Amino acid sequence: MTAFRNWSKEILNAFKYGYTNGCTEGFNNKIKVLKRISYGVRNFMRFRNRILHMCR
Repeated sequence: MTAFRNWSKEILNAFKYGYTNGCTEGFNNKIKVLKRISYGVRNFMRFRNRILHMCR
């Protein structure tokens, strides 16, 4: 109940306007997973291109 009191304005605005950052959070999660499975990759440009290609 304390969390609702602290964030009530933001929670009510979420219902009022309907905007979320879900898409951005999804991209961040995909990049973190790719970083985890690409541990030890030496070529940064290839890693960067994989991120850009994945987030199209």
